[in-house]
Amino acid sequence: MTASTGPRTGPAPAGPLAGVRVLEFTTAWAGPFAGRCLAYLGADVIKVEAPGHPDSWRGTRSGGAPVYYPESTPGDDPQNRNMLFNSQNIDKRSLALDLKQPGAMDVMHDLVRRSDVVLANFTPGVLDRLGIGRRDLARVNDRVIVVEMPAFGPGGPSSSHQGMGKTMEPAAGMTSLMGYPDGTPVLTGPAVMDPIGGLNAVAAVVSALELRERTGRGSRVQVPQVEAAASWIGEYLLEQAETGATWTPDGNHVPGAAPHGAYPCTGDDEWIAIAVRDDREWRALCTALGAHDLADDPAFRRSTDRRAAQRLLDEVVAELTRPHEKAALAERLQAAGVPAAPVLGGDEIALSPAMRESGMLVDLDHAAVGRRTYSALGFRHSRTPGSHRRAAPLFGEHNDEVLRDLLGYGADRIAALRGAGALADAPTADTDTPHVPRVDPAAAAREETRS
Repeated sequence: MTASTGPRTGPAPAGPLAGVRVLEFTTAWAGPFAGRCLAYLGADVIKVEAPGHPDSWRGTRSGGAPVYYPESTPGDDPQNRNMLFNSQNIDKRSLALDLKQPGAMDVMHDLVRRSDVVLANFTPGVLDRLGIGRRDLARVNDRVIVVEMPAFGPGGPSSSHQGMGKTMEPAAGMTSLMGYPDGTPVLTGPAVMDPIGGLNAVAAVVSALELRERTGRGSRVQVPQVEAAASWIGEYLLEQAETGATWTPDGNHVPGAAPHGAYPCTGDDEWIAIAVRDDREWRALCTALGAHDLADDPAFRRSTDRRAAQRLLDEVVAELTRPHEKAALAERLQAAGVPAAPVLGGDEIALSPAMRESGMLVDLDHAAVGRRTYSALGFRHSRTPGSHRRAAPLFGEHNDEVLRDLLGYGADRIAALRGAGALADAPTADTDTPHVPRVDPAAAAREETRS
């Protein structure tokens, strides 16, 4: 999320989910990302947060690590300025509702009568204990779909366990695929498990809506995030089940290509990724790098030779790429038919004209942080393209709008709900913000579970 002075976006086109309303009870990343995708596709997503338990990615009322705030400044209103929350709650409306207070459940039931989906990633059993599980809500609106995102599927020994990205990834088997032969398994990083869970939840919502079109009834759908992630590495699971062979991590090396890795280029920490799959591509690489004699070197002439000597090959290729500028070299290799790409940093992506022209960057106004540039989503429907329409909401920003315009409540009733504590305009409690490892590893371990 960066400051923007670009032109305003045009009128927002309707998405394929226009007319669908989602009540989102989520925290952190996986659930909010699913809601963000649904909102981009045109759904009216109302994010419901309890004043005493707001989304953990809002952070604390006193502010957290400066890196999470625009210009590294938490400011007087840090829970509305946190870039973690603001990046994953675009296009949503915010309703601050405490379901445990008098009158709140009536509000919830009125919302459910006018909604299609309830989306949650709480700890298993929370929705039922709150009285808003599928069985309870079906009595109010049998067409409502309840999508839950537990860490583990029902019935197994881990079904009630809490989970977060850095614990669910090892449980899914992904971590065993990462690392170097002489090292320990490593995590893929902070950007894999949660989007996988979110995308699977989007698929669950869309398929449940299609089922409702045929049956006239809603349903309860569970999207266990560990099992969902395991399906993304299914070929490794099947290989072991069928052959007994276990994948051994080998850095960037893979069986079907050599050289295959990231190689240094001119500048500080600048790299190019290269993948050579056959002898033709090997010769093309050598020609593009001016290493004509290397193409016929007996140690590297054939694919089998190169795969057997990958560590030596990496050293040789690294010396050849080091004098080159990464983007120019990648373009030259691509023109020669060699798969290659510059390894880009976040700032390079954010400032890339190609990203802007492809619609992957969008400028939005936010009441607490001003006009900013956000990363967009990659769904591309020709007739119903969807769009990003507004920045993430302030806490409780749409309380009156939802209750007055959607539910038809009068001013006195809304005031009474505020007086009873059912409705709030600011969080009443701090949250534990999950920080990325490079900033605060201990904070990540305290992250509230995404179930």
